[in-house]
Amino acid sequence: GYRATEEIMKFARAVLGSLASDRPWHAIRQGAPVLLIHCTDSGQAVALLADRLLNLIRREPHANVALIARHPAQADLYYEGLSRADLPRLRRVRQYDFGFQPGVEVTDIAQVKGLEFDYVVLLDVDRATYPEDDASRYLLHIGATRAAHQLWLVTTQHASALLPPEVRSVLL
Repeated sequence: GYRATEEIMKFARAVLGSLASDRPWHAIRQGAPVLLIHCTDSGQAVALLADRLLNLIRREPHANVALIARHPAQADLYYEGLSRADLPRLRRVRQYDFGFQPGVEVTDIAQVKGLEFDYVVLLDVDRATYPEDDASRYLLHIGATRAAHQLWLVTTQHASALLPPEVRSVLL
Protein backbone atom coordinates (compact mmCIF):
# COMPACT_ATOMS: atom_id res chain seq x y z
CA GLY A 1 0.00 0.00 0.00
CA TYR A 2 2.67 2.55 -0.92
CA ARG A 3 0.09 4.63 -2.78
CA ALA A 4 -3.24 4.47 -0.96
CA THR A 5 -4.45 5.00 2.58
CA GLU A 6 -5.45 2.18 4.89
CA GLU A 7 -9.13 2.96 4.29
CA ILE A 8 -8.74 2.66 0.52
CA MET A 9 -6.69 -0.53 0.82
CA LYS A 10 -9.28 -2.16 3.12
CA PHE A 11 -12.01 -1.24 0.65
CA ALA A 12 -10.02 -2.57 -2.31
CA ARG A 13 -9.28 -5.86 -0.56
CA ALA A 14 -12.93 -6.30 0.44
CA VAL A 15 -14.05 -5.66 -3.15
CA LEU A 16 -11.75 -8.41 -4.42
CA GLY A 17 -13.34 -10.92 -2.05
CA SER A 18 -12.13 -14.42 -2.92
CA LEU A 19 -9.80 -13.00 -5.60
CA ALA A 20 -7.63 -11.33 -2.93
CA SER A 21 -4.30 -12.98 -2.19
CA ASP A 22 -3.54 -14.40 1.24
CA ARG A 23 -0.53 -12.09 1.49
CA PRO A 24 -1.10 -9.37 4.12
CA TRP A 25 -1.67 -5.84 2.84
CA HIS A 26 -0.20 -2.89 4.67
CA ALA A 27 -0.89 0.78 4.16
CA ILE A 28 1.68 3.30 5.31
CA ARG A 29 -0.84 5.95 6.37
CA GLN A 30 -4.37 6.62 7.55
CA GLY A 31 -6.82 8.72 5.58
CA ALA A 32 -10.40 9.77 5.08
CA PRO A 33 -13.12 7.13 4.90
CA VAL A 34 -14.30 5.85 1.53
CA LEU A 35 -17.52 7.74 0.85
CA LEU A 36 -20.61 6.55 -0.98
CA ILE A 37 -22.66 9.35 -2.50
CA HIS A 38 -26.13 8.14 -3.42
CA CYS A 39 -28.12 10.34 -5.80
CA THR A 40 -31.58 9.92 -7.27
CA ASP A 41 -30.41 10.37 -10.89
CA SER A 42 -27.43 11.40 -12.99
CA GLY A 43 -28.54 15.05 -13.02
CA GLN A 44 -28.43 15.21 -9.24
CA ALA A 45 -25.09 13.36 -9.26
CA VAL A 46 -23.58 15.87 -11.68
CA ALA A 47 -24.88 18.84 -9.66
CA LEU A 48 -23.58 17.42 -6.39
CA LEU A 49 -20.21 16.51 -7.92
CA ALA A 50 -19.86 19.95 -9.51
CA ASP A 51 -20.37 21.57 -6.12
CA ARG A 52 -18.05 19.21 -4.21
CA LEU A 53 -15.34 19.28 -6.89
CA LEU A 54 -15.41 23.06 -7.06
CA ASN A 55 -14.95 23.21 -3.29
CA LEU A 56 -12.11 20.70 -3.51
CA ILE A 57 -10.36 22.66 -6.28
CA ARG A 58 -10.63 25.85 -4.23
CA ARG A 59 -9.35 24.12 -1.08
CA GLU A 60 -6.59 22.17 -2.83
CA PRO A 61 -5.69 23.99 -6.07
CA HIS A 62 -2.83 21.56 -6.87
CA ALA A 63 -4.89 18.35 -6.51
CA ASN A 64 -5.49 16.10 -9.46
CA VAL A 65 -8.83 14.31 -9.50
CA ALA A 66 -9.95 11.42 -11.68
CA LEU A 67 -13.61 10.66 -12.29
CA ILE A 68 -13.61 7.09 -13.50
CA ALA A 69 -16.53 5.36 -15.20
CA ARG A 70 -16.63 1.73 -16.20
CA HIS A 71 -17.79 2.56 -19.73
CA PRO A 72 -16.83 5.45 -22.04
CA ALA A 73 -20.50 6.45 -22.52
CA GLN A 74 -20.84 6.96 -18.76
CA ALA A 75 -17.71 9.11 -18.74
CA ASP A 76 -19.15 11.18 -21.62
CA LEU A 77 -22.39 11.75 -19.70
CA TYR A 78 -20.61 13.05 -16.60
CA TYR A 79 -18.13 15.11 -18.59
CA GLU A 80 -20.90 16.83 -20.55
CA GLY A 81 -22.84 17.59 -17.37
CA LEU A 82 -19.81 18.96 -15.54
CA SER A 83 -18.87 21.02 -18.60
CA ARG A 84 -22.26 22.71 -18.45
CA ALA A 85 -21.61 23.43 -14.75
CA ASP A 86 -18.47 25.39 -15.77
CA LEU A 87 -16.17 23.32 -13.60
CA PRO A 88 -12.68 24.76 -14.14
CA ARG A 89 -9.75 22.64 -15.37
CA LEU A 90 -12.03 19.84 -16.55
CA ARG A 91 -10.68 17.45 -19.19
CA ARG A 92 -12.09 14.37 -20.92
CA VAL A 93 -9.44 11.67 -21.34
CA ARG A 94 -10.08 9.16 -24.13
CA GLN A 95 -6.74 7.85 -25.42
CA TYR A 96 -4.44 7.87 -22.38
CA ASP A 97 -3.91 11.62 -22.94
CA PHE A 98 -3.80 12.53 -19.24
CA GLY A 99 -2.51 15.97 -18.39
CA PHE A 100 -1.22 14.97 -14.92
CA GLN A 101 -1.91 18.54 -13.89
CA PRO A 102 -4.17 20.01 -11.23
CA GLY A 103 -7.81 19.71 -12.14
CA VAL A 104 -10.40 17.06 -12.94
CA GLU A 105 -9.99 14.38 -15.59
CA VAL A 106 -12.99 12.27 -16.62
CA THR A 107 -12.23 8.90 -18.15
CA ASP A 108 -13.11 5.23 -18.24
CA ILE A 109 -11.49 2.45 -16.28
CA ALA A 110 -9.60 1.04 -19.27
CA GLN A 111 -7.45 4.20 -19.27
CA VAL A 112 -6.21 4.22 -15.66
CA LYS A 113 -4.36 1.00 -14.83
CA GLY A 114 -1.00 1.79 -13.27
CA LEU A 115 -1.78 5.48 -12.72
CA GLU A 116 -2.23 7.48 -9.52
CA PHE A 117 -4.41 10.47 -8.65
CA ASP A 118 -4.84 12.45 -5.45
CA TYR A 119 -8.60 11.89 -5.46
CA VAL A 120 -10.69 9.35 -7.33
CA VAL A 121 -14.43 9.38 -7.89
CA LEU A 122 -15.81 6.09 -9.19
CA LEU A 123 -19.01 6.73 -11.14
CA ASP A 124 -22.18 4.62 -11.26
CA VAL A 125 -21.01 2.02 -8.75
CA ASP A 126 -24.33 0.22 -8.95
CA ARG A 127 -25.52 -3.35 -9.45
CA ALA A 128 -25.97 -2.92 -13.20
CA THR A 129 -22.52 -1.45 -13.82
CA TYR A 130 -20.63 -3.60 -11.31
CA PRO A 131 -22.55 -6.88 -10.90
CA GLU A 132 -21.30 -9.72 -8.73
CA ASP A 133 -18.72 -11.23 -11.06
CA ASP A 134 -14.94 -11.50 -11.14
CA ALA A 135 -14.48 -8.93 -13.93
CA SER A 136 -16.42 -6.33 -11.94
CA ARG A 137 -14.44 -7.11 -8.78
CA TYR A 138 -11.18 -6.67 -10.66
CA LEU A 139 -12.20 -3.42 -12.38
CA LEU A 140 -13.62 -1.89 -9.20
CA HIS A 141 -10.38 -2.79 -7.42
CA ILE A 142 -8.30 -1.16 -10.16
CA GLY A 143 -10.36 2.03 -10.01
CA ALA A 144 -10.24 2.23 -6.22
CA THR A 145 -6.50 1.72 -5.97
CA ARG A 146 -5.78 4.69 -8.25
CA ALA A 147 -6.61 7.01 -5.31
CA ALA A 148 -3.77 8.25 -3.14
CA HIS A 149 -5.73 10.33 -0.61
CA GLN A 150 -9.46 9.81 -0.89
CA LEU A 151 -12.01 7.69 -2.74
CA TRP A 152 -15.62 8.66 -3.45
CA LEU A 153 -18.20 6.30 -4.93
CA VAL A 154 -21.24 7.67 -6.76
CA THR A 155 -24.39 5.69 -7.44
CA THR A 156 -27.80 6.62 -8.79
CA GLN A 157 -29.31 3.17 -8.37
CA HIS A 158 -28.88 0.32 -5.91
CA ALA A 159 -25.24 0.22 -4.83
CA SER A 160 -23.22 -2.70 -6.13
CA ALA A 161 -23.33 -5.76 -3.91
CA LEU A 162 -19.53 -5.81 -4.21
CA LEU A 163 -19.27 -2.87 -1.83
CA PRO A 164 -18.42 -3.78 1.76
CA PRO A 165 -21.32 -3.19 4.19
CA GLU A 166 -19.51 -0.48 6.14
CA VAL A 167 -19.16 1.61 2.97
CA ARG A 168 -22.74 1.10 1.86
CA SER A 169 -23.92 2.65 5.13
CA VAL A 170 -22.09 5.97 4.56
CA LEU A 171 -24.65 7.95 2.59
CA LEU A 172 -24.45 11.69 1.96
